[in-house]
Amino acid sequence: MPSNKSRLYIALYPSGVVNNEERKYHWGFLIGPKVESKDVIPGARYHVKNSPFGWTYEEIPLENVRTTNSLLARILIAKIEDEQHLIALLRRLPVVQGDSNWRCRTWVANTLAEIAKDGKCIEAFARQYVGNKTAGGRYRSAADILKPEPTWDMLESKESVP
Repeated sequence: MPSNKSRLYIALYPSGVVNNEERKYHWGFLIGPKVESKDVIPGARYHVKNSPFGWTYEEIPLENVRTTNSLLARILIAKIEDEQHLIALLRRLPVVQGDSNWRCRTWVANTLAEIAKDGKCIEAFARQYVGNKTAGGRYRSAADILKPEPTWDMLESKESVP
């Protein structure tokens, strides 16, 4: 019987910091359905963001998980076996204050460590994937904004949306 479980993506957005490779992207997670055959695909974003009051965890329902505001790319990393358990894990992970080295990427890495515990190096791949898309001119034209964002499927080891 085919699985129709939700999918977990790492999402990269521009951070606004262009001269620092470590802080070039804002990192978070997206959860969406397996089947994306319609134009509008509902989902949700889970991330931590820095505000004048410090870091805060945020969950945002999305009308369309494929084309969220300023999304650069999504990296499909897993089928979700138990979505409520995963969301509970995201909610309970520490949000660190007062440490200048802690940021959204740290939260994503800590989350992946909790989820996988296998040491798989997803961060380097995600940086390379978005870097290659950028070098190839993917984010230069206004027409790119209207396209579904590039998506790499780590389950199938192939690009599902160029």
